[in-house]
Amino acid sequence: MKSYSSFSYSCIGENHIKKGIVCQDSSLNVTNSRYSFAATADGHGSLCYLRTDRGSEYAVDCAQSCVDEFLRNLKDTDADLNNEDERDELFFQLWKSIVSRWHSNAEEDFRFEPFSQEELDRIPEQFDYYRERYLSGRYIEAYGTTLAFAVVTEDFAFCAQIGDGSCVAINEDGEVYEPIPKDPRCHDNVTTSMCQEDAAFSARFVYFPKDNIPPVIFLGTDGIENSYWSENQLFGFYRGLALTFSENGQDEAVRQLAMFLPEMTRRGSGDDVTCAGVIDYDRLKNMEEILKAAICEAEEEMNELSDKDAAIVVTKDEEAPISAPPTGSDSIEVESFDGEDPESEAE
Repeated sequence: MKSYSSFSYSCIGENHIKKGIVCQDSSLNVTNSRYSFAATADGHGSLCYLRTDRGSEYAVDCAQSCVDEFLRNLKDTDADLNNEDERDELFFQLWKSIVSRWHSNAEEDFRFEPFSQEELDRIPEQFDYYRERYLSGRYIEAYGTTLAFAVVTEDFAFCAQIGDGSCVAINEDGEVYEPIPKDPRCHDNVTTSMCQEDAAFSARFVYFPKDNIPPVIFLGTDGIENSYWSENQLFGFYRGLALTFSENGQDEAVRQLAMFLPEMTRRGSGDDVTCAGVIDYDRLKNMEEILKAAICEAEEEMNELSDKDAAIVVTKDEEAPISAPPTGSDSIEVESFDGEDPESEAE
């Protein structure tokens, strides 16, 4: 894929470490001669959802395999993605295939390994109805997860998402924005999910024709978003991240990201944090001065704030040029797809 490449990295949350909970985020990236792909998934963070770590892993794997088949089939047909009605139908069929394959993987996992008594005993007593749900056959909820992915080809690009988290694009003029519409059903600790009955109808897509593909598309689970106090601060993180990739190259940038994310979750959300993306390095390299100017402008604005109110410090430290998160509470991020909040606590 010429100058395009993809990356992904997941980091266990500080609160998960404290509580002995596994990382429930997953991520995946693939770049080959036909496309560049990146995906993130965030399993629902509660002891009541017993296998969300597996669910999130299935989500990114199913998305990649279904996208691969979708693009192969698209090449063999006369489908026109520039036709909005035809495109919407094709994307709907793609999403249905992802949801169906995800369900099949979760169902196969359960058939091969039903819930053990040890797993069921993890459910807090006051939420015994989750145990009853699972024992009655509604076990798919135990695998609940969000999913977001981005795909770039030579001729077009598209992104899709169910649930919370962020998809952030950066244009060549330095504009940072979220191309996928927000879902009003996702708020506080509530999110839509792959495990819902209407999951096939809950995806949001955005399509980019060839002449409008952003040079940078980032994906982040809500552990990143919740580590910042405003959209501007979140966008500042991604702008700094883009500059890090441009100045240092992908391997070094991912290494620095891996060093930074534990600090982000420690000082920020406390949740698992995952970042992935697809980048056109040729075009990104040409944006360096624009990004630097935008970062300097943000620094000047931050200097006008008091130390107490400043939430992002954009550093020029050679070893850590990525924007630092604000100091936040260590409240665990608990996601509930049906509006219930089984284990929300503030420490």
